[in-house]
Amino acid sequence: MPSDVNDPTVEEAAQSSQVQRSGAYERFVKCLMQGTFKPGRLVTQREICDATGSTITAVREALKRLEGEGIVELIAKKGVVLREIDATEVREIYQLRKLVEMPAVRAYASDHDPQEVDALRRRTLEIMEASTETAEQRQALVRRRTKLDWDLHQTFLGALGSSLIDEIFRNLETKQMLVRLQLPPRYLSHGEAFAEHLEILHAIRDKDADRAARLLEEHLNTAQQRFLDAIEY
Repeated sequence: MPSDVNDPTVEEAAQSSQVQRSGAYERFVKCLMQGTFKPGRLVTQREICDATGSTITAVREALKRLEGEGIVELIAKKGVVLREIDATEVREIYQLRKLVEMPAVRAYASDHDPQEVDALRRRTLEIMEASTETAEQRQALVRRRTKLDWDLHQTFLGALGSSLIDEIFRNLETKQMLVRLQLPPRYLSHGEAFAEHLEILHAIRDKDADRAARLLEEHLNTAQQRFLDAIEY
């Protein structure tokens, strides 16, 4: 009987399965950004399927990956629990971020697209000036801030041209989302980080790689302390 290893239909099925697993993972992370799931709460796989619009098979595969990354804990016959990140892990996250991001921002400052930097500056200013009069506006602003923070740091990392580093950073950022979800709303309503982002972008615009790296290091140290203060409060 001939082998079906090279059968196009088999290859297409394998590719489709991979896309579904990847999609389930991406949609789960998006749910984290939106606060759909909370750290410490037990949720069922069916609830995750409903929230992400994914099949149970794709969700199970995505959860295995998330468990390996330390994002979730699988409880046999019960469900899934989002891990709660402690102070020690916060320190480790920021230590690694500084090792990776400071060379990245130096590279980006030396060779960047000025239009891209201007676009990031405009988005930052818009967020800093956004209205927060209602609860809905504040919630929407937290989501916008989270997205812009991700985009900014990911832009810096792109200067290194490493898919492995991108993957490591994504895992770190997902863990930071868990920290954000553990914090009281008052800790998510402050915009000091974006004033710091502006200073870094100004240094990049001036192609001052040393100043950009120094400002980024200060920004990451301050961000780490904000998280620690909130966790230990």
